[in-house]
Amino acid sequence: MKQNILLLVAGLSFIPAAGLFAGQAEKAAKPAAAKKAVLRAASEMKWVDIPEAKGAQQAVAWGNPQKGAHSSFAKFAGGTELPMHTHTAGSRSVVIAGTMLEGLEGQQPKELGPGSYFYIPGELKHTTACKAGADCIIYTDWQGAFDMKPATP
Repeated sequence: MKQNILLLVAGLSFIPAAGLFAGQAEKAAKPAAAKKAVLRAASEMKWVDIPEAKGAQQAVAWGNPQKGAHSSFAKFAGGTELPMHTHTAGSRSVVIAGTMLEGLEGQQPKELGPGSYFYIPGELKHTTACKAGADCIIYTDWQGAFDMKPATP
């Protein structure tokens, strides 16, 4: 009798392990989700005018600027100046070409050349310009949908 109980207990201890191995085998049998890479040359970028920013264009890298978080390139003609404004979402940018002039409310604009980084929190009043003499290109990660609201200094 004691031997039968020991065999029963020993047998029961293998059931969870068997279920674990069966679950792993089932997972292994399912094909992995296909991974999709995105490779896009500069010449393949789709540039569109930014209606709120005369002299600026945008090319979306991923996401939807009208709906939420996204990344995009922005191109500014040399000499473009955007007056004091805000965006609902914060943004993190890297200057790729040209010299950007970013001015925070109450401060002189700072010159930011290629390789420079800037973060603008949502609702922060600022000016944006591209120094005359060369066009500017920046890459920006947006924390939400894109908008541009005029602001008084």
